[in-house]
Amino acid sequence: MKTEKEKMISGELYNAGDAALINDRLSARRLTRLFNQTNETEDIRRMELLKQLFGSTGSSLYVEPTFRCDYGYNIHVESRRHDRS
Repeated sequence: MKTEKEKMISGELYNAGDAALINDRLSARRLTRLFNQTNETEDIRRMELLKQLFGSTGSSLYVEPTFRCDYGYNIHVESRRHDRS
C-alpha cells in the first residue's frame, strides 16, 4: 500500500492531512521563512537553504525572495551554461 506522500508524488488523490505530509509542509515553511528573511548580501546562505528545500539543484542557483512552496522536495533545478555564440 502506498503512503500518502507516494500517492501525492505520483499524481494520485491523497490525504493532505497525513501526519508525514503535515511535517513536510512545516519543514518547507520553516526553510522558506528563513530564506525569505535573508538579505541581499547572503547569497551563500540563500543557496544553502534552497539546496535543503529542493529535491535537487545544479551547482548554480538563484531565486529572489519572497519565495513560497508547499513541500520543496518535488522541485528540481538544473544549472545550464549559457553559450554566447
